[in-house]
Amino acid sequence: MTKGNTPSVSRRGVLAGTAAAAAIATTNTEAQETGRRNPIIGHAIATIGVPDVAVAQAMYEKAIGLYEVNKGTVSEQVAASWGAPAMQGRPWAMMRCESGDRTFRIRIVEVDPVPGYKAMGTWGLNAIEMISKDIYEVNERVLSAGFEVIGEPRPLSEAYASVHAMQMKGPGEEVFYFASDMTGENEFGLITANSLVDRIFNAVVGTPNIKASRAFYNNVLGMSLGDLMEFKVRVVADALNYSRDRAIAMGSARGTRHGSGIEFDAYPVEFSGPRPRAKGQLPPGVSMMSLATNDFDAIDVSCMAPPKVLYGGGRAASFVGPAGEWVELIEQELT
Repeated sequence: MTKGNTPSVSRRGVLAGTAAAAAIATTNTEAQETGRRNPIIGHAIATIGVPDVAVAQAMYEKAIGLYEVNKGTVSEQVAASWGAPAMQGRPWAMMRCESGDRTFRIRIVEVDPVPGYKAMGTWGLNAIEMISKDIYEVNERVLSAGFEVIGEPRPLSEAYASVHAMQMKGPGEEVFYFASDMTGENEFGLITANSLVDRIFNAVVGTPNIKASRAFYNNVLGMSLGDLMEFKVRVVADALNYSRDRAIAMGSARGTRHGSGIEFDAYPVEFSGPRPRAKGQLPPGVSMMSLATNDFDAIDVSCMAPPKVLYGGGRAASFVGPAGEWVELIEQELT
């Protein structure tokens, strides 16, 4: 797509790029052209780092109906696997959507605040995107729970009026996008919401080198790729303080499960930089994404520590991706 016909999606918004990227990914199978089977099933856990787990947990319960399935403190073994030894002993809570979907969870974990860190302003994982039955009801609930709405609910654009989207920011500067198919047309082939807010269908990575990010997820992780596009993304422009009229490149990768996208936003390097974090800890905000795989040994990536059984099922191991995003691989799906 040339810059001359770049759609203006403002972040009524960024989802026009996000959902479009996810949809296009389903029609592009670059990983399969290499003769390699895609070993990534999809998202298993999204981990968010916040200053106070109990406060964040209460907010998410009230706002989007997450409920606790387990809690504890980070073990020495898990902290070593994450490559974050200072996480040992810190509290965490594992949350599930009201639908009861067992393929995906949100893990809230304690990290120290990082002075000056602001949402959407650095490379790495910047947002997770979840499906909703009604984002207008979500908007009311997140406001009453104390979240900051950074993108009010509205249609994506006149061209894509069936999908409505909104965005919120949480207590750790983590960002959530929510999308609803309000007319039943489902132009983007979105997953179905079985509760007011249901599982993730996209994770958003800000990258200084979108070519390198796409190549890594295709060649190293074996994921299928979507086409490159250009969009004007208001929420990124505002976070990085560049003109809203400037378009950025966007791409995507996907796992084999429907609704398992990773979006790459090409961050202008003159306005962005790496994610700061407290020494020995996970990054703040959206800290890490955990991807389920059914062929762990097919993925040749340098991990923080040797793979081990950590969560009562298959092996798990973590690495840092090319944009500084923290990724955990988990053998098979969590149940």
